[in-house]
Amino acid sequence: MSSVNKLYFCFDRLYVIYILIYTVTMMKYPIKLIMILVFFAGLHNARSQSIIEDSLRNLLRRPGLSPEKKAMTLSHLGRNIYETDMPSALKVTHEALQLSHNISDGQYSAFAFATLTYLNVQQDSLVRAQKNIDSALIYTAKSTNKVVNGYVWLRKGWLEYIVNNTSKSTASLFKALQILEGQKAYAYESLVYHYLASIYADLKDQKNLKKYTQLSLKSARQSREPDIICNAYLATTSSFLQEFRKGPSQKKLLDSAIFYNQQVLQLSQTQPGRIVNHITIAAAALNLANIYWEFYPKEYKKTAEKYINFALAIGRKTRHEEVIANCYGILSEYAMAEGNYTEAERLFLSGFAEVENSAGSSMTVKASMMKGLATVAEKGGNGEKALKYYKQYMQYEREAYDAAKLSVAQSLEAQYEAEKKEKELEVLKERATFNRKLNFIYAGLIIAGVLALIFLFRSYHFRLKSSIQQQKLKTEETARLKAEQELLQERQDRLQKEVLAGNLQVEQKNELLQTMRDQLATQPESGTLKSQMERILKEDLRMDGDFEQAKTILANIHPEFFSRLQQQANNKLTRLDLKHCSYILMGFSNKEIASRLGVDPKSILMARYRIKQKLNLDKEESLDLLIQNLS
Repeated sequence: MSSVNKLYFCFDRLYVIYILIYTVTMMKYPIKLIMILVFFAGLHNARSQSIIEDSLRNLLRRPGLSPEKKAMTLSHLGRNIYETDMPSALKVTHEALQLSHNISDGQYSAFAFATLTYLNVQQDSLVRAQKNIDSALIYTAKSTNKVVNGYVWLRKGWLEYIVNNTSKSTASLFKALQILEGQKAYAYESLVYHYLASIYADLKDQKNLKKYTQLSLKSARQSREPDIICNAYLATTSSFLQEFRKGPSQKKLLDSAIFYNQQVLQLSQTQPGRIVNHITIAAAALNLANIYWEFYPKEYKKTAEKYINFALAIGRKTRHEEVIANCYGILSEYAMAEGNYTEAERLFLSGFAEVENSAGSSMTVKASMMKGLATVAEKGGNGEKALKYYKQYMQYEREAYDAAKLSVAQSLEAQYEAEKKEKELEVLKERATFNRKLNFIYAGLIIAGVLALIFLFRSYHFRLKSSIQQQKLKTEETARLKAEQELLQERQDRLQKEVLAGNLQVEQKNELLQTMRDQLATQPESGTLKSQMERILKEDLRMDGDFEQAKTILANIHPEFFSRLQQQANNKLTRLDLKHCSYILMGFSNKEIASRLGVDPKSILMARYRIKQKLNLDKEESLDLLIQNLS
């Protein structure tokens, strides 16, 4: 029998390792046989093979079964038969592990290692269990199956809770929930919620205890698996009883606890072939017996005895000493309540005899029963017997204490191994991170070297090509400049001819005007027409003066002025545009330019706008300033 004596909710899908028993620890008398919410491990179930076990064995006999299915089936079988045959359970699970090593998908090795973790705990091999769960976690990195990965983290959280590492246990269980989310693995989710409820029960956090108990029950019902549902019903019973003990006036809480215990018994009757762990049923029966003992009048003894006998029958078949001890403990309490101490002693001795003959007899249970016998003898007035029983109690208590120390030592060793493994993983992660950075540096240096060589080669190639192109461009530029000079010279010659033609035209105009002056001289001085003509002639003479000045400026215009203008405008300027620019360079106003070109002043504004566009000038930039800068 396992020596793990921690109080907690523990259960496994289809392969129960759980019992919820409200024992005589809650009774008025100081006879305390076992603890509430005891984790029962290493059960020896005398039942016939369950439907699940039969189906697993039939599947293994199927010809052509793939290695993947066989490995997973063997792991499930190991979890199923450990109660009746632990050596065979370990054997088939190791066989599953060996088979999974040849499969690339890590889910099969991860599941096998998690199963071994579970089996090791039943044998009190916590250190070995810790090593197995560490291996299982390594294989989850190679697994794509979220259900298996979630189960591994569930088992890790469960193991950490066993070794009293509550904070890490909670973190692992929540990680399991995160992985299982959306996978419809309701049985595993129910387990996770169940363990979280146990943690919050230890922390006396009633709110979260109730919350996760309800979630466990909801997931259990969705799973439709009898063992899971029975487990959730028992946890729900615990929640209601704890609330009732805080507020005994709320009778409905006690009724609810009775209801859910009866649901467990009813489910075991309707689906007996799917109940793997009958110890769960015994727990429900003991719960009911204890409720009737503690909260109902002693006239309900017959009802309590009915449930006690039911639980006792299962305890004897499974050779489960805690169940047997509790059954006799409650019966002894009834005898003492009636004042029949002899009968109470007889019942305790009968129970002790059955417990002592159990193959896995627990020193803790024996010590509790001897303490109960000492109490009965003391209350019966037999001090000699009380002393005798008390001495035996002390002997068993010392042995139980030694076993507890060994269990604590194993827990501490398991914690040490876990922390050691975590530190090793941290070191490996740091080393891997450093190696990755180093590899990046090496890769960067190699890439930089290759790029440098390519750069040097390309640089030489570009220099050679650039030299050839520069030589070619130089030749082209020389030819272009020569062509531009010839073009400018041609334009200058043409302008000079135009200026000459303009001079001839002006001379002819002057002769004509002089003739007009002579004719006007013969007209009366007071004539209106004569006054107007004289005004026109004076204006013309002034314009001739301006023209002579403009002619001088035009003659000084640098030949490259027009070339620069065309270059600025990408050769888009017309002869009229160039003429307009020449007038602007000469300093003529828009009105003057319009007069000389014989157009409306508004047309000059439009012409200036078009020239600015051709010269790529913004609206705010000055055309006059650009022309002055290009001269």
